[in-house]
Amino acid sequence: MEKPFLSGNLKLDEVSLRKVFLYNLNQIYPILNYLSGSLPEIAKSTYYGDLQYAIEELLSEVQVQIFRIKDIFIQLNEVPCKKCTHDTTKMLQILDYVDEHKDNLSKDLSIVFYIQKVLSVQKNYFHILKSIANTLNSVNIKQYLQFSCDECKDNQTIFTLIAKEYMESTINSFLK
Repeated sequence: MEKPFLSGNLKLDEVSLRKVFLYNLNQIYPILNYLSGSLPEIAKSTYYGDLQYAIEELLSEVQVQIFRIKDIFIQLNEVPCKKCTHDTTKMLQILDYVDEHKDNLSKDLSIVFYIQKVLSVQKNYFHILKSIANTLNSVNIKQYLQFSCDECKDNQTIFTLIAKEYMESTINSFLK
């Protein structure tokens, strides 16, 4: 049996789009809560101050994003789903960095890589939510999600620069 192709005139109704939006909102919410709880410890475990400062800044942005998500739930007259928390945070634990490195630079670099992976997941969720939010007719929700997307992009840039600096430092000390 041949599968049909979208012809351009099919689309989800508002109720279905809202369900998809809420599903994804319920996926990002525990991710942000998990980060809010784990980033302080990760920041303390760093050796270099630039990474600790970047993680502390990320934490403050994550806390603002949590506020925004809570406000979105309120605007939609919804409450966060409790059952979504376990599976989502389990995924983040799988991505977790390994603290087996003997030198401080390698340890910090593994933390940077972990944060980059998490930021990728976070950015994708916000991007998905932002694209669906266009159908919700709420300027506040769209704006909140745009701010969060922008913050994720900026944070990815910051942690990419830190990783590059660490890798170039490693190469330079290796060449000496």
